Amino acid sequence: MESQPKITETIFRLARAWHLKGKIEQAIRRYQETIQLDKNYIKAYLYLGKIFLEQEKLDSALSVFCQAIEINSNESEIHKYLIEILTKKQGIEAAFKFYKLKRYDNKKIVLNSNDILACVVVRNEARRLPYFLSFYREKGISKFLIIDNQSSDQTCSYLSEQQDVYLWQSGLSFNRANFGSAWFEILLKTYGINHWCLIIDADELFYYPKCETKTITELCEQLDRQQKKAMNAILLDMYSDRSIQETYYETGQNFLDICPYFDRKFYHNKYDFCTPYRNQLGYFGGVRQRVFGSEGQYYLSKVPLIKYGEERVLAGGQHFTNCSSDEIASETGCLLHFKFFSSFLNYVQEEILRKEHYGEGMQYSEYAKVIKNHNSLTLYNPHESIKFKNSHQLVELGIMNAGNTQFEFPPIFPLPQTKKRPFWSVIITVYNRLQYLEKALTTVIEQAPNAEEMQIEVIYDTNNSGIEKQILAIIQKVAGDRVSLYQTAENVGHPHIFNICLQRAQGYWVHLLHDDDWVEPKFYQTLRAGIDREPVVGAAFCRHFYINDRDQSRLSILERDTPGIIDNWLEKIATLCRFQCPAVVVKREVYEQLGGFCPQAKSAFDWEMWKRIAVNYSYWYEPQPLAYFREHSDSESFHLIESAKQLADTRKTIEISKSYLPDAVSDYLSKKALQNYAVFALDRAKRQFQLGNYQGVLVNVQEGLKCNPSVHTQESLLSLLQQVEKKLHND
Repeated sequence: MESQPKITETIFRLARAWHLKGKIEQAIRRYQETIQLDKNYIKAYLYLGKIFLEQEKLDSALSVFCQAIEINSNESEIHKYLIEILTKKQGIEAAFKFYKLKRYDNKKIVLNSNDILACVVVRNEARRLPYFLSFYREKGISKFLIIDNQSSDQTCSYLSEQQDVYLWQSGLSFNRANFGSAWFEILLKTYGINHWCLIIDADELFYYPKCETKTITELCEQLDRQQKKAMNAILLDMYSDRSIQETYYETGQNFLDICPYFDRKFYHNKYDFCTPYRNQLGYFGGVRQRVFGSEGQYYLSKVPLIKYGEERVLAGGQHFTNCSSDEIASETGCLLHFKFFSSFLNYVQEEILRKEHYGEGMQYSEYAKVIKNHNSLTLYNPHESIKFKNSHQLVELGIMNAGNTQFEFPPIFPLPQTKKRPFWSVIITVYNRLQYLEKALTTVIEQAPNAEEMQIEVIYDTNNSGIEKQILAIIQKVAGDRVSLYQTAENVGHPHIFNICLQRAQGYWVHLLHDDDWVEPKFYQTLRAGIDREPVVGAAFCRHFYINDRDQSRLSILERDTPGIIDNWLEKIATLCRFQCPAVVVKREVYEQLGGFCPQAKSAFDWEMWKRIAVNYSYWYEPQPLAYFREHSDSESFHLIESAKQLADTRKTIEISKSYLPDAVSDYLSKKALQNYAVFALDRAKRQFQLGNYQGVLVNVQEGLKCNPSVHTQESLLSLLQQVEKKLHND
């Protein structure tokens, strides 16, 4: 005979099966039967209540969820639905009343659409609050939604005097409010829709990559561009090198001045898919496990930064999120946690009695056991502890992820030093056309006196069209055996074919050409003169022509009137791609140092490379136009531009380069680049409108808006969209 728990589980699974098949009445009966068999089966309450809510049986749903709260007040979705029902029945005021949430101050709540809201529950934090608020104000937070949970010190009087703080009070149990998340749910449902929200405690400082020069506002703008909705963080306990009882904190002091140490081994265990939504890594342990033992189950994963919407579930302690994995940023942060001031000792005793924290305060019982036997307990250990420096240190130690680990810069391996090498390697790629190859080869071979001076190779990116014999015939006609042919085993496409070119290059300097590019006489001689004059440069390029199908030409940007190294080049190239491949030559050693072309940059792989080089090397410039880049109306590049797919790749490239641009200018240059390409999108959209390609207008407008342009450009894009709608309506 089956045990009672197994029978209950079987009936619940039957209920779920009926529910998923849309057999609602059968599902209701089975959920109710599950609850009769086990009054603590919280999932049955959740699904039963959701059915009643969907059926608009609000009284029945309210009854089910109220019962569930009595059984388990820490089930986040129960609170979410309960607040929704109360709001539907009687308005949001009913939810405020149910959770005993009352306004303390009388300031008018004024929020701008781009305000980031800091959400905090406090209790007797008057000593920490001055520095806490000043820290976040400096990071760009201008609005604080704070809930006081029965403070007996000066917390409320202090906060009520702060003009950027909106203050509520609640006498409800902290545990009963799901560790504060239910309160936040009500406030954000009222004030926070579509706002980025930072959910933190008064003893936490939010750090993230480059936070010394990047505000939280700028971080959220970056996340918006990446279409992310949340950012994970590690809770990192900070402590002093003295005993806890001697770690005195005075109001207004920088927390880090008192507790600057943390454990290098910041976690003990890591688990995949450990949240209810199976979308995050779970980290456990850290210094508290080292000192107080593993019984406390110290969970270190948090999601402090989220973009709030009606669909968002707020978790107790904000330890997880219901965002999909794709909506969670690859970049991660860190919450520096300042629990261990001298006040901690009294706080432990108080929380043991209150039983308001996780597991009725079970962690505080673990703290008390160790403290009882060690009156002068210190967390510092010279073998385990490390002193805090900055956000870069946290990235280096693996505590935070700067987000750039997702970007691949394929290695380009150095050549043997004993090998005799030519000065130039000129590599020409061919894919599926032959009509231009002869011209490209001729303009190169005329400038190549011998193989000792210049390696020339044609690389055929195999397309199964069987043209390799024709390619070889063209090579033999133009250069005899002077030029070699290499054929890939299969089609690899861009940028992979260029990385093959780099690896096969034998010269000190590399020039990459497509089969339809060509160069003027004295191209190599002129650029070599500049390289010899300034041997420290990593790349050299010339002004060049763009040639269309009708052989009409236009010139690239004139960077300077005379040859020489370009001043302030990084600012120019980081905000706009200013030249094409046939115009530039790069020292092979540069590729060896920085890696090859990045696959994640897709069609914008060349611009990403020119930026990466500019961060590390100077460029020589020749103002004479000595190279030609052909623009075909039937080429892949042309269609990528017209369909706005290259704009999407360009935005990705801007994200990639933020990972290595200098901290002081990274955000500024990235914003400027986005503005430039928003204007580019507008120009392309206008072109498509003139051609009557309204789908082309729409995709370019969409991509332009994603670039987060100036108000003027945004208005122009929307105006063009309205013209399309009008045109379609009239047609």
